[in-house]
Amino acid sequence: MTAEERLSQLELLVAESLGVLDRHTAQLKQLQNSVGQLISASSQHSDTLSFLLREQLAMKGDIAEMKGDIAEMKGDIAEIKSDIVEMRTHQVSMDGKLDQILNLLQKPGA
Repeated sequence: MTAEERLSQLELLVAESLGVLDRHTAQLKQLQNSVGQLISASSQHSDTLSFLLREQLAMKGDIAEMKGDIAEMKGDIAEIKSDIVEMRTHQVSMDGKLDQILNLLQKPGA
């Protein structure tokens, strides 16, 4: 084989190798773009999750506060019920006294 023939064969091999390298380079650029998009999406999801967790924590605090308020209201309602029972008792007592007064007023000779 002459030097010219060897050179021709080497040129074909180099051209083929360069073609493969070009395809690999293009694929690596696509992969790099895809990885960049994934990183961006992951960052956005991370921000969203952080926001949701902060909001959940705030809501837990609000719920705890509401539970305290509800417990206080239950106590107030129990006190109101007790006051109503007491008022009914006084009303019955007053009714009895009014009946006695009316009886005294209706008696002849009083």
